[in-house]
Amino acid sequence: MAEISMRHIEEFVKRVMSGEDLGQLLRTGLEAALSAIMEGEISEQLGAGYHERSDGRQGYRNGYRRRRFDTGLGTTELKIPRPREGSYFPSFLKSRERSDGALQTALVECYEQGVSTRRAEAVAQALGVDSISKSTVSRLVKVLDPAVKAFRERELSRCPYVFVDARYEHVREDHAVRKVAVMVALGVREDGGREVLGFRTARTENQAWWGDFLKDLKRRGLDGVKLVVSDAHEGLRRAIGEVLPEAKWQRCKVHFLRNLGSRLPKKKRPGLLALTKMIFEMETLDEARVQRRKVATLFREAGHHDAADCLEGADEVLTYLEFPEAHRSKLHSTNVVERLNRELKRRTRLVSIFPDRASLERLVGALLLEEHEEWMVSRRYISERSMASLKSPEEQLEALAPGASELLAANAS
Repeated sequence: MAEISMRHIEEFVKRVMSGEDLGQLLRTGLEAALSAIMEGEISEQLGAGYHERSDGRQGYRNGYRRRRFDTGLGTTELKIPRPREGSYFPSFLKSRERSDGALQTALVECYEQGVSTRRAEAVAQALGVDSISKSTVSRLVKVLDPAVKAFRERELSRCPYVFVDARYEHVREDHAVRKVAVMVALGVREDGGREVLGFRTARTENQAWWGDFLKDLKRRGLDGVKLVVSDAHEGLRRAIGEVLPEAKWQRCKVHFLRNLGSRLPKKKRPGLLALTKMIFEMETLDEARVQRRKVATLFREAGHHDAADCLEGADEVLTYLEFPEAHRSKLHSTNVVERLNRELKRRTRLVSIFPDRASLERLVGALLLEEHEEWMVSRRYISERSMASLKSPEEQLEALAPGASELLAANAS
């Protein structure tokens, strides 16, 4: 590495001595340095370098995206590496200002209310929270709260696919530490892009709370939902049927297999689950149902009646097969929202116990807003051309010529 650095320095000096423009040289050097930083960070995140074979690999690259970057040497264009799953943002860009501010505010509030933990104190010191004044906290709140409020109340549009999930955080309420559900909804728009539709906190995940959350999304403009993907929470299922009756429901395959595995003998579980996964390799719904009956029969013959009942009664885990083949790998589970929840957990666990509900919502809202903005400039989750196959002939005509479908209907009558 030292030899490479010395070689670059010698080359730089030669180019300066030859009369080459110093400003351009510095910009070129800065671009090379920033590129090296990003390549190092993405390699560390993925557990392997470019084209490197590694047992510790945690993901793969997916090309680059371009972004303007203003510096004291002028504007340059960055080629930011993209991981195939999740997201990456260079450490030298200020993408996390909002969430860092929300985290700092939460930690200060923890101190003030006496609910900080040893872990929170260590994080606070690293962030310089012990030196943050009350006026700074007040300023952060004034900036963060309106931004999160506007994000939660913005107008929505048509989203054929919706993913919902929830996770729990600890919050101090009524002089006690309680678990509070954080419900999150993501959507895939008609152009194939992803967005965070919204979030809500609640004491528990029951039908009423989920129903209110989904109704609020509809009030803000969510429409055209054809499929909702979630786990098999009974209250959530009923709320989906009540608020979005036109949408089909896909039970998360990952959650289903986990539940099925718990009903199988531990020693035989890997082989039996491998057999079960063959169901999801079928190309049509009818073929998958036939294969499911075969597997359920084998389970009964082996004495695993509970697992057989579970398998036979889970037709909703195959709903994704009713949709275009190009979309199916993205629709059979809630992985897309669970990856987002893991990122939320990575940040919220630093606080451990939130001093109040507002502090929790501020941090979660800031994190979701940042992820949402990242998705706005990322590649589409599903291609726009492929998404067009979901539209009926009438909807396709209306998209090409607004009002044409009404005119044809009037002429027909």
